[in-house]
Amino acid sequence: MIATAVLMSFYKPVLFALVMSTWAWAVGSLDKDLDRFSLPRRTWNLGQLGVGILAVFVWLLIPLFWIGMLIAVMFMSGALLGYVIYRNGQVPPAQQWEISLQFIRDSIDKQQHKQATKRASVKLFDSKGQVLEIPPPTDPAAGAHDALETVLDAALPRHADRVEITVGAEGTEVMVTIDGVAFPQENLVDGRVGAALIDYLKKCAGLDVAERRRKQTGQISAESESDGRHAIDLAFAGSTRGITLRMMIDVASRNLIKFEDLGLLDSQKQLIRPLLEGTSGTVIVACPPHMGLTTTIYSMVDSHDPYTQSIVTLEEDVAFELEGVNHELVPHHSDATAVRDRLAALLRADPQVVMLSRVSDSKVAQMIAESSRDVRYYVGMRQPDTFAALKVWLKAAGNLQKGSAALSAIISQRLVRTLCSTCRVSYKPDPQALRKLNLPSDKVNQLYKQTGQVIVRDKPQTCTDCHGIGYRGRVGVFEIMVLDDDARHLIQAGKLDQLRAYLRKNKMLWLQEAALHKAVEGTTSISEITRAMAQQESSK
Repeated sequence: MIATAVLMSFYKPVLFALVMSTWAWAVGSLDKDLDRFSLPRRTWNLGQLGVGILAVFVWLLIPLFWIGMLIAVMFMSGALLGYVIYRNGQVPPAQQWEISLQFIRDSIDKQQHKQATKRASVKLFDSKGQVLEIPPPTDPAAGAHDALETVLDAALPRHADRVEITVGAEGTEVMVTIDGVAFPQENLVDGRVGAALIDYLKKCAGLDVAERRRKQTGQISAESESDGRHAIDLAFAGSTRGITLRMMIDVASRNLIKFEDLGLLDSQKQLIRPLLEGTSGTVIVACPPHMGLTTTIYSMVDSHDPYTQSIVTLEEDVAFELEGVNHELVPHHSDATAVRDRLAALLRADPQVVMLSRVSDSKVAQMIAESSRDVRYYVGMRQPDTFAALKVWLKAAGNLQKGSAALSAIISQRLVRTLCSTCRVSYKPDPQALRKLNLPSDKVNQLYKQTGQVIVRDKPQTCTDCHGIGYRGRVGVFEIMVLDDDARHLIQAGKLDQLRAYLRKNKMLWLQEAALHKAVEGTTSISEITRAMAQQESSK
């Protein structure tokens, strides 16, 4: 028996479907237009449908495929053209359609833009809140927008603080900082798209795209259906290394944390509450950069009542607007003389509480020391611990007697990431390891560690709360040195070793001990404490 094979062309059914789907889309668009201008929808829709059926019948009836297709397209195009001529006679001149190649190209571009907007996972806004158009696939900027969506999809769900993109000779590097820890994102953005991404963001922020060296700053907003809307501060700079873009996320909307909620242990709260009620003396807050100094010093100022006390701040930037507080700004990189003059002017108004973000020089420290009997000062220092801050302060004050008399307390701190409560797991610690940490092995039965995973139907899956990081949010750990008369006598005698022993006798907790309390209660992990304390140990 001989089998007969019947071969069917593959591309003809595809072409047929393409023509008919294009016609159906055009008829659907006309239906919306009919409804918009209250034209006879039923009549025109039935007419277009009838012409379509006739066109298909003619196409299938004629044995030659290409001739049949040509006649069918002419039928359908004629019906569509007839509607255009009809509607142009019914609508205002400004709403009429122009039949030209440019009109066709504009219609195609409009449809492509509509599809690009629908496909985009992130919507962008300029600094005034106006929606920015998503570039269509034919636009060279389309690849840059896709890269931006990739970056934001990696940052926003994880509550990232900032994103840094560097384009250099070796390609594009992306660094996402989450809860103070930088995570390199390898191969997140194609190296060839990196420069286009930076230029695209410059354009969105209304900045000079051609400028490659001078620092520029701007702002946009990004909104996604799953993560909401976020304000993004942009900073561009060029160097010999390449072009760098820094994206700071939701800086202005970060809320001030009340002092009670910073992470102080109960014993530390009892120690510091009377201190916050004082109206004289200097309190120094010391820690390395990016470890929460600004939040802590603002929270201490916020603990005072601005309606019964005169409160002023002297700083380069206002991180939080405090109600009733007079925020005085000094320009960035101001010299020490400018800071001294501004502080002297503020003191002439007899404030009761003054906050300084930094001590610019020894003369400012001496001004503080001399007026501390009548003013409560909160002073920020970039020092690793309380004793390092004490030494710097005494040297700046220039006199052990005045320096110690003016000082009420020094607070040192670190920020540690808090374990994700959804995916953290407990474990029984090794007794020998506990002894090294100075923890009682008979009282600490369990500690916790990060996993970033949850078990679903006996299979590990990425935790949806922390997105596999294992941590979510941060909390402060503190070392508080409160000075009494005996402590000041030791300082004046230059006996800092004896001071350490005296404070220890009075049950002062060192920074690492306070951090270990957080680990024992399950707030953080030993590995996170080790990371956060690395600078502390190196300074010692």
